Amino acid sequence: QLSPAALESIGISNAVAFGREGRGVVMVRSAGNGRDNAMNADDDGYANDPRVICVASVRRSGRAASYSNPGACLLVAAPGGDDDIGIFSTDRQGASGYNPSGFGDDFADPDYVFSTSIFGTSFSAPQISGVVALMLSANPKLTWRDVQHILILSARHFDLADPDLKTNGAGFRVSHNVGFGVPDAGQAVALARTWVSRPAAITVTFAANNVQPIPDDALRVLITGTNVPASLQSIPSTPDTGPHADVPTAALPLVDVGLATNTIMASLSGKAALIRRGVNVFSEKIQFAADAGAAFAVVYNTNGTERIPMGGTDFVPIPAVMIDQNSGEALRSYLQTTGTAQAQIQLNAASYSFNVTNTLICEHVGVRVQTDHPRRGDLRITLLSPQGTRSVLQQLNLDDTAGPTDWTYYSTHHFGESSAGAWTVFISDEEPLNTGNVQSIQLIIDGVAITDTDHDGLDDDWERAHFGATLAFGPQDDPDGDGYNNAREQLMGTDPNVAEAPFELDLSPWNEKQARLSWPGLTNRTYEVMEGTNVASPLTVITNLAGRFPQTEWFTPYTNLTGQFFRVRTAAP
Repeated sequence: QLSPAALESIGISNAVAFGREGRGVVMVRSAGNGRDNAMNADDDGYANDPRVICVASVRRSGRAASYSNPGACLLVAAPGGDDDIGIFSTDRQGASGYNPSGFGDDFADPDYVFSTSIFGTSFSAPQISGVVALMLSANPKLTWRDVQHILILSARHFDLADPDLKTNGAGFRVSHNVGFGVPDAGQAVALARTWVSRPAAITVTFAANNVQPIPDDALRVLITGTNVPASLQSIPSTPDTGPHADVPTAALPLVDVGLATNTIMASLSGKAALIRRGVNVFSEKIQFAADAGAAFAVVYNTNGTERIPMGGTDFVPIPAVMIDQNSGEALRSYLQTTGTAQAQIQLNAASYSFNVTNTLICEHVGVRVQTDHPRRGDLRITLLSPQGTRSVLQQLNLDDTAGPTDWTYYSTHHFGESSAGAWTVFISDEEPLNTGNVQSIQLIIDGVAITDTDHDGLDDDWERAHFGATLAFGPQDDPDGDGYNNAREQLMGTDPNVAEAPFELDLSPWNEKQARLSWPGLTNRTYEVMEGTNVASPLTVITNLAGRFPQTEWFTPYTNLTGQFFRVRTAAP
């Protein structure tokens, strides 16, 4: 973990406090390229700073790039290329850059570069800086906090299969892989033009100084059944790098599926899979189990008492853990003898709860952690909000130094949520041998103070102004059905009873052969596209397509747009 030096910290603070006539310099930071080495953006004191926009990379599919560091402090993401296809970018002029003489006809200009070796979060952060520049050109009065809000509101996710993707209590989709998603530059600029600056934020802090031991080797596979040997009743395990059983799984029948090198034909619905390591990669084994319906997987090693982290499992759809070979073979033998056993994954943790009575609309939430643990990389640290949103502040990693001795982790995942209620910090040790204690925990909540008697994150005055005396509506409700829920409308300063965007079509040439038809869309709608050459005659339905929020688009070949007419309407259910 690396913090800015004292002089750098002063520089950052001065830039925020005095830059741009007090509105704050907008600072953008790359998340880093160390995912393969279990690195995390929350361990970078620059990227982890709530005054800084931390940017991840996505590949062309929208999934987080293979190198892009995860982290609870990520705000948004942008394309950064990957080893399958790099990024197209400007280069140093002439022969001084990566492309000194041109890469053939398409890239003959040496002032530009494209290569599978050109990728990284350092290509993503400048794109977000460019979007911010466009926003500030449209509205120079935006504060640094306004910019962060607009980026969140204009961002969307393209990798809906990301198992880490969740919806927070305010209805915002967020993940530890790409933050709130990839911003739409056009929507960001449109929001910037009419944006009313957010009220000043305040910070509330809560501390707990009671020392607690951190449970060691705390991730366990619990086995129940007839005459289960004591050595199998609580088996130490090591997690995968994807979904994690922070909450105990259900106790389910455990089925031995062997090596799981191919599609599993038997149904594992309502069951767990016992898998042997070997032949194929971990992610493939776990995926086969998930495809068969398994709720979680237990993989056993082939080397005595050793357990190893299962690399390459960031995006498997179910939790999986590794146990040692001795335990795995004993468990397999038990299943062959008795026929049945129930398995459950459970994580033991030291926990600290804070009952917050302040009513804020949350922005960044921090947790300051002080421990005397001799190996920081063994620890898993999470924060659970009153709305049930869990921020993973630290996970199992390779850092063999002591700590965290004194580190503040920040999370963006609670943006828009109410601060009121019980917040809980959990700390576990997921490796054996090294032990330590939590010395103190501090919860730090940044946000805008509001009157919020029902603790839903909506200002009572805002609710009464739009809905009358009732406070019956919640943050995720959408009374006008325009796709913008109440939490979004409150932040944008718009009327939740009136559709934010009128249902209008835009038809524009995309290139020499295709035109783009677009309109305000909703994800839960199907749209019918009709076409004809005579507007006075009935138009012909040419396609139905699923809607996408906030804008749905469709491409069509054209020769003469002046002679073509289009109509779009919501298709019948």
